[in-house]
Amino acid sequence: MNKNNQKSKDGNWQISFSPIFRYVAVFCLLIFATIMLGGAVLSFSQMKSNAQVLLSNVHAQTSQRIDESITLLESLASLPEFYDPNVPPIEKVKKLDQMSPYFDYLMICYVDSNITVYSDGSEPASLASRDYMQRLFSTGQRQVTDSFAAGADGVTLNYTVAVPLLDAQNNITGCLFCAIYFDEVVDILKQSAATSGYEATLIGSQGQIMSSTAGLPYGEPLMKELQNARVIGTTPDKLQEQLLAAEPGDYWSLQNGSLVYTAYQRVEDTGWDLLCSVDFRTAFLGILPSLLLVAALAALLCLGLSFLLRRYIAGQMHSVDLLVESVEKLEKKLYQDERPENVDFNEIIRLTSDGLSDALTGLVTRSVFLNQAETQLQKINPEYTSALCFVDMDNLKSINDTYGHYGGDVALKNVGYIFREYEKKYDGLVSRYGGDEFVMLLINLDDEAELRSVLEELVLRLHSEIGSAGQQINVQCSVGVSLCQPGMKLEKMIADADEALYFVKQNGKGYYKIHQN
Repeated sequence: MNKNNQKSKDGNWQISFSPIFRYVAVFCLLIFATIMLGGAVLSFSQMKSNAQVLLSNVHAQTSQRIDESITLLESLASLPEFYDPNVPPIEKVKKLDQMSPYFDYLMICYVDSNITVYSDGSEPASLASRDYMQRLFSTGQRQVTDSFAAGADGVTLNYTVAVPLLDAQNNITGCLFCAIYFDEVVDILKQSAATSGYEATLIGSQGQIMSSTAGLPYGEPLMKELQNARVIGTTPDKLQEQLLAAEPGDYWSLQNGSLVYTAYQRVEDTGWDLLCSVDFRTAFLGILPSLLLVAALAALLCLGLSFLLRRYIAGQMHSVDLLVESVEKLEKKLYQDERPENVDFNEIIRLTSDGLSDALTGLVTRSVFLNQAETQLQKINPEYTSALCFVDMDNLKSINDTYGHYGGDVALKNVGYIFREYEKKYDGLVSRYGGDEFVMLLINLDDEAELRSVLEELVLRLHSEIGSAGQQINVQCSVGVSLCQPGMKLEKMIADADEALYFVKQNGKGYYKIHQN
């Protein structure tokens, strides 16, 4: 007969820690997911703050370069020699040329009232065709240009800052201008963005891209690039209006499958706009090492707690082993002694709670049996034989009439004692179903032959004489049996066993019958 043994070789009861470790693993995964989700939320909040910090940094450096250029030119414009007609233009140019490398400019030049530019060693050239020169001489306002090609090769890019030369009567007698290296502004953007891993872009007064760490093509309209991205909460046209109005702001967009936050601001004294962008992927990867460290520490904490839990449970199981050993000794003593006449089983099985066991026989009640039997049926191995026995005392009424209810109680106790012995011997489940009816579930017997052997022995044991108060009480029981089939419900087994019991009752009593489907 197959046994479901949960004891180790030394007789101690064992508990499987696999479910505990599975729960710990699931808990660790939940913690990991929570940490990653928290990291994602933190990344969203950091995207805004980091973009603003980057914008502030790039704006400060770019504005500083423009401000110091304007300050230098206005300081030079206050010198009287640039207004003295007796000082030849070439002398003025020589002085300015000495300053260019010192202040790291491409050039610093003098322009007379005819908008003619002078340079050392070169013929004077007219700048009357330059738009910014026309605006300067017509408005008397300083000018900061977008990047444009200049120089002998016609391809060198630079930015020009120009201030007017105003005499005592506030008439324009010329201007001074300096050319800032294009690469200098590029380096400002790259150095600022490189420290954070984000992107910075400089937009000209016509909305064209002048420089970008994101690799955006020079001279392309920004709106064309925005058309390729999905702007959230606004439109490219509205963004263009805000940029033209020199209003600072921000927007979200989806670019290349990643969420991007962009903040923008106008550079003072220019028509330029700075855009600083932070994408979610970069922000999340930036804090990912810290998240993984927290997740690793949480996992170690879970493992440590599971280890402590295992030690605690192991200690509790030792106490259970001692308790089980004591109960087994008690049961062994009971089953090895002569059948007791006046044993109070209700006291012996007081380990169970009130209402869970029958006070007279010590067997579990019907409700407990039905509940536990459902669980037992799920453990049935189809390769073995399992059965439910429905037992009824044939002569309880006669015993009560002849010997009184005390005699009937003695008979019921005797039957309950026998059933408890079989329950222990065959790992079964027995219940006083009601009155003089009993049910017994036997699972995983080797085959039907073993089942019949058990039933024949059981019927003989139940057909006996009990000595009580000097009298002999004859006890006889009938048994109906239902074989368990795959997928069979407990209610069906009870009904089949009851039907088989009815057959025995109608055909002589005192024996057993296996229901045939």
